Amino acid sequence: MSVLNNFSVSIARGIRRIHKPKELESIMPRTTSRRGSTTSKDEKPKLKMEKCLIVSKVTRYEYEKYSRENITDKELERIIRKRGSDFEAMKQTHSEQKAFEEGVARSLREMGLQVEMASRLTYNEELINWCDVVVPCGGDGTFLLAASRVRDHNKPVIGFNSAPHKSVGRLCLPTWCSNDVKGALHALKEGRFRWMRRTRIRTTVSSVPKLLDKITPVDLHTLHYCRYPPVSNRHDDPEEECCCPAPPTPESSKSTKVLPFLALNEVFIGESVTSRVSLLRLQIDNGQWTHTKSSGLCVTTGTGSTSWHFSINCLRTHSVLELMKILSEDYNVKLDTTLEKAREVAERYNQKLMFAADSQHLAYSVREYITFEEWPAPRGLRVRDKATSIKVKSHCTDAGLVIDGSVSFPFNDGTEAVLEVHPEDSLMTVQMDDALPH
Repeated sequence: MSVLNNFSVSIARGIRRIHKPKELESIMPRTTSRRGSTTSKDEKPKLKMEKCLIVSKVTRYEYEKYSRENITDKELERIIRKRGSDFEAMKQTHSEQKAFEEGVARSLREMGLQVEMASRLTYNEELINWCDVVVPCGGDGTFLLAASRVRDHNKPVIGFNSAPHKSVGRLCLPTWCSNDVKGALHALKEGRFRWMRRTRIRTTVSSVPKLLDKITPVDLHTLHYCRYPPVSNRHDDPEEECCCPAPPTPESSKSTKVLPFLALNEVFIGESVTSRVSLLRLQIDNGQWTHTKSSGLCVTTGTGSTSWHFSINCLRTHSVLELMKILSEDYNVKLDTTLEKAREVAERYNQKLMFAADSQHLAYSVREYITFEEWPAPRGLRVRDKATSIKVKSHCTDAGLVIDGSVSFPFNDGTEAVLEVHPEDSLMTVQMDDALPH
């Protein structure tokens, strides 16, 4: 998920405290040359950008308007004010966002480049095929939206953070680029950047043919209610499926399809109602199948390892301090039990949760794993680990398979999924220095 700006800030602070170059290299994403390129270390990379597609952010004001069809601004203002929200601030943020997007478009056109603009509602394959480069303007959420639909691993996605004073868009260009859009665009055109690849997750689902057709995307950002309805309310129709667990389906009678979205951050699988236990069977790297009861499964890339994966698994300083005191007082282990030492240990542990953005491995986390002595048998399954391939079978009644916290697919009883990475699915983007290059 791209919802963890506070964690991004804490991660950045933690990285600054690292003194050994090798430790820093193991945490920071590695850069690579563009695949198929003959660019040497001394030769500047080249970016084709004659046709640019700007992907705009959906502001809160636009969302409120979209969720209420045919409503006037006056009526919307009355509704917003009645519930106690700041309508002026909402409109101001909307105006600033649109002004930023227009500024980027104007700067591109002044360079003699062709520009098209798309929103979450109009962003489609035809526009992606038309452009040379995709330019999301927003934050990490807009970047993830833009990246998820780009299938060509040699088509760059280069994002601007439209509000660097409010959020940390770690996937976007550095802050100075937002403050000097023209300078950033000229730097890109002149090759003052480094190519970078980010691994993405390919998801292949399997189910009986008549249910496979129903596994279609739902945009969580445009829903009035962010959950799936029951599979059917018509119990008198034998052709409709009910919410009750179905008997096992023979593998030979199932069909498969690759989902049209690639996950740059993570794939989450679990019940749509968070208070309900998620029943999933997992197979890690062709190992044994294991029944699990939990709050869901999160599978992440190296890019996403600094986001939701980090927040699920990170240790808090005070928890580490309590453990250190237990070791010292109850087990006579000589330890420095100061708060500063506990913070140092916590940071060292948390840094190991993150890994390179171009890694061919995935990391998985079983959230709040419910385990007993007899069932489920936890032998061979760690609640957090790395893998190259993860298979999931659903025994849920109202579950979703959510890609990058944005697009969700039904994932109810009898549906299976394979999560894996392929080099040809990687995302092409760029890295630029945090300081002004000119």
